[in-house]
Amino acid sequence: MALKLIFSMFLTLAILFGLIFGILAAVGYYFGISGYWIVLIAIIFVLIEWFISPYIIMFTTNMVEADRKKYAWIYETVEELCKKTKTPKPKKIFIANMGAPNAFVFGRTPGSAYLVLTQGLINSLDKEEIKAVIAHELGHINHKDMVVMTIVAAIPVIAYFIARFIIFTPRNEERNLKAAILVGFLAYIIYFISNLLVLYFSRLREFYADRFSGEHTSPSKLASALAKITYGLSLSEENIKNAAVRPFFIADPLSAAREVSAFEKEYSDLNISKEEVEKAMEWERKNIFVRISEIFSTHPLTYKRIKALQELEDELKKKK
Repeated sequence: MALKLIFSMFLTLAILFGLIFGILAAVGYYFGISGYWIVLIAIIFVLIEWFISPYIIMFTTNMVEADRKKYAWIYETVEELCKKTKTPKPKKIFIANMGAPNAFVFGRTPGSAYLVLTQGLINSLDKEEIKAVIAHELGHINHKDMVVMTIVAAIPVIAYFIARFIIFTPRNEERNLKAAILVGFLAYIIYFISNLLVLYFSRLREFYADRFSGEHTSPSKLASALAKITYGLSLSEENIKNAAVRPFFIADPLSAAREVSAFEKEYSDLNISKEEVEKAMEWERKNIFVRISEIFSTHPLTYKRIKALQELEDELKKKK
């Protein structure tokens, strides 16, 4: 499973960079111009977004720094896991005043990352489940996902700038209009495809962080936490609509609600049994519309994540 994940991520990256280099080569071939200026503008745009995004998340999310006395066990858990996994400790730990249970990390670099746990997570999950969730988030820091995803997400932006430049820039008579339209159209197609690949890559990183958590805590505890978050607790009336934050969550509350809308009454007691999880997983597995919607999501379908964690648990048992 680990080798498959690594291979899939490297293959996706190769395709992404291949696409962007392909379109830059096409620009140079058709117009005899350098695409360096276009790329430079796109990179500056991405760097500005990367620099200000932590401030945007902080100002648009109702969070306060976790009290060290009240939440001493959270600080101890983080320190224990960071020491065990040789992961940089989060700069600060925040508690977000949100009823929906979730967690996320954000920041510019692993050394400047912040960990956020929602109040709903602390109130609804047991400490071992919360530990597994924290380990998942630390996995993102350990894998340098805030840097990796910034670089990968720059590719669709570059493709978009290329398309805009080619289609709307003034041309002299020597330039072939049909070629300009063709290359511009191809740039937009590549922009769309590269966006889908970035989303796919994001889903792979979630699997990667799940595995990190399972290896250093308990696969079954993380699976249990994901089941509660997606199949029950995220069906609360509170929706997280902040687009800047949703991709960072361990599970997207809006897509989670869509995934299991058919089971809202069964899960209203917030007590998710193993049988209910299996029923939801089977429904999700067979629902073609839910599976199609995953293509446009930053997170994998929960049944796939739970299945991968179950396989990891079997794998770890065989090693003992």
